[in-house]
Amino acid sequence: MKKYILLTLLLTGCSNNMFSVNPEDITNMYSSYVTEWQEKCKVSFDNAEKEVFKVDPKPQPAVDTDPDPAKCVCKGTGIIVQGDGHKTVCPFHAKTTNLKR
Repeated sequence: MKKYILLTLLLTGCSNNMFSVNPEDITNMYSSYVTEWQEKCKVSFDNAEKEVFKVDPKPQPAVDTDPDPAKCVCKGTGIIVQGDGHKTVCPFHAKTTNLKR
């Protein structure tokens, strides 16, 4: 029995190539899973973002000026206060144009 093992080792050589795996074989083996994994990762990141950042987008209503002071965003004052705090002149109810547009 030992003779056969020794003979096999001598004939095949004692190289590691006999037990190695080609990297292309591994790539080809998993290529069909890549798209599936990408989709699962995208869903996981989207869910994590919602959970961590508590994203709850609420659409802001459209703000328009109107000739009727009751319907206008400036409420007849002539000054529109924007979301970031800066002020603009209302085109319908401005009494002066001292404010920059």
